[in-house]
Amino acid sequence: MNTNLTHSEPVAGQVHVTERDGVYTIFLGTEEERVVTLTSERVASLKQTVIELRDLKASAVIISGPRQDMFAAGADINAIQSITDPVVGEELGKEGQAIFQMIEDLPCTTIAAISGPCVGGGCELALACNFRLLSHHPSSQIGLPETKLGILPGWGGTQRLPRLIGIQKALQVILPGRTLRPKQAKSYGLVHEVVAPDDILERAEEIAQKKNLPSPIEISFLDWLLTYTRVGRFFVKRKSEAALQKETKGHYPAPPAALKAVLLGLEKGTKVGYEHEAAELGRLVVTPESRALVGLFFLTEGAKKLGKSARGELSNLRTTVIGAGTMGAGIAHVLAGKKFPVILKDTSPEALERGKEQITKSLAKKKHISSSDREALLSQITFTTDPEPNRLQEVQLVVEAIVENMEVKKSVLRKISEQVAENAIIASNTSSLSISEIASELPHPGRVVGMHFFNPVEKMPLVEIVRGKKTDDRTVVLIAALTTKLGKFPIVVEDVPGFLVNRILTPYLNEAGRLLADGYNGEEIDRAATAFGMPMGPLRLLDEVGLDVARHVSKIMSDGYGERMKNSGYVDKLVEQKMLGKKSGLGFYDYSEKKERIQPNLSELLGIDKQRTVGDRQAITDRLIMSLINEGLRCLDEGVAGTPGKEAAAQIDLGTVMGIGFPPFRGGLITYAQTLGPKNILQKLQHLEKEHGPHFRPHPGITSGAPQQAVRRGEN
Repeated sequence: MNTNLTHSEPVAGQVHVTERDGVYTIFLGTEEERVVTLTSERVASLKQTVIELRDLKASAVIISGPRQDMFAAGADINAIQSITDPVVGEELGKEGQAIFQMIEDLPCTTIAAISGPCVGGGCELALACNFRLLSHHPSSQIGLPETKLGILPGWGGTQRLPRLIGIQKALQVILPGRTLRPKQAKSYGLVHEVVAPDDILERAEEIAQKKNLPSPIEISFLDWLLTYTRVGRFFVKRKSEAALQKETKGHYPAPPAALKAVLLGLEKGTKVGYEHEAAELGRLVVTPESRALVGLFFLTEGAKKLGKSARGELSNLRTTVIGAGTMGAGIAHVLAGKKFPVILKDTSPEALERGKEQITKSLAKKKHISSSDREALLSQITFTTDPEPNRLQEVQLVVEAIVENMEVKKSVLRKISEQVAENAIIASNTSSLSISEIASELPHPGRVVGMHFFNPVEKMPLVEIVRGKKTDDRTVVLIAALTTKLGKFPIVVEDVPGFLVNRILTPYLNEAGRLLADGYNGEEIDRAATAFGMPMGPLRLLDEVGLDVARHVSKIMSDGYGERMKNSGYVDKLVEQKMLGKKSGLGFYDYSEKKERIQPNLSELLGIDKQRTVGDRQAITDRLIMSLINEGLRCLDEGVAGTPGKEAAAQIDLGTVMGIGFPPFRGGLITYAQTLGPKNILQKLQHLEKEHGPHFRPHPGITSGAPQQAVRRGEN
């Protein structure tokens, strides 16, 4: 140890250094730090260390994380959130750029020994080194996710990465905010080698001693032409701009800004590129879009903490999934993917075979998973119509995913509850049926809970944990812990018809039917929704869900809430004509061609006489979105997502973004309502009620005029 180096002893929040034979290793944190972020304190200590190493004329410098599961998880998001002045944001960018340039300019070999997350600023730090090694630890990943926070890589990422791997691959990382797993990172040229976690420091020291140096990263001739010629960059620019417009609809300013920074740096040189990158960081960090996306980031981090105290109880969890249909197979897949042994049970061998085929096809699409890993995952699942009694006695969690029929569910769960241990949790994947009623005829109802996954299970990030009247706290905490272990976000909601997500969504879907009845064209309705930022329009969403499923849920909602949730009857009419949506080829849309289109004779099929010659997009948008807001605020004040206040508002925001696709750049339903303000919301709803009927009547939390929880998400 060289005691002349500042911060050479491990201190939390700072870097520290060891030395052997003239090779200095900078550790970015201490082993006790769960997450290493590049805070101002840590960056300052890194800067001082690099200055001292430069003066010492080190023979080589290795930069490492403190543990095998942590390198650097990017910049301090709290610091980003606190910036309100673009100039401050620009100075932050310049400071990071300057420090990483010092690392690049060191007159010795530099090696980034990466194990665990290396994202954002951590990745930009690694890009400043001569060599990058990445371990194949399960948590290892590298990339630049800044655009997901509404900003761009501001510490040199837009300048170094295109020169390292070529503009095409660089933009595939930068624009969507991607992170890459080890094999992907190696194939992209982002790292030189992938090594075992136990060997990474030894391999770095070998390179430091100039032994067995890795092959240099080279880009293809085509990538060179696209990166370093004006014609090539023009082609890339035109193609990228078209793709961004199609993907973002112009709602997200960060990806176009990142594209411009990459192109400008390649055209004008790094000096101009770095200056522009820092200035754009300052501009973007104070935009409403970045504020919303950063807020959403904190919501996801908060959701991950639910059930934290029970994570240790999951180590030997054994599970049974009842029902091998689309949802059951998907649930078994995600459980097995986290190495939980699963019994997938169904009454039909044919259904089990279809479930196995679904899982196999889904695995085949994941190119980064090896064939041996696919086989290992499938080996975690036992497909059976008749599980062995002794194996069922070992089960600690049952997840039911069968037909949405109360009596059938009760019958099946009554039988399984007699076969598993008394303390085994029984979870229903129902999307609408009462958990309290399901539990009413089962022994030990405190262990019964709703665990509502969304379709497709492998992709949808949200799980609604539904607390029945007798569900105990232990059950809720364990299911929350499991949900986060599966890589999904839990929200805990009360047992009301439709729970939270479907309850908020139903008035929005119903309003689409009323718009059709008022003569609006189906394509106009859906375009208004997507122009607002929804991933698809309400009619297209109904087709995707399945009109038979939608009809079933709609009946439960109207039974539960009366006239306020009554629909137009158009879904029923299509189902009666065997038109079930996408799965049958016909619904509101016709899927017989390569590109779906609204059925040309839809009005005739539905018996609609009224036709508007000119649509009013803003009128459509107001009717759709105010339907969501009115019901969302009602749910907030009624305590559907917990005691009204900040935490409940956060759950509604997260649930609407992750569950129904409410635009992330708007921050979630309650956050967006807050930007509109109570007075504006009240005026809009009163106007809509006058024009279109009582289903738009503002709920009492808005009309009272009191500073209630509605809209005021930050107050308790």
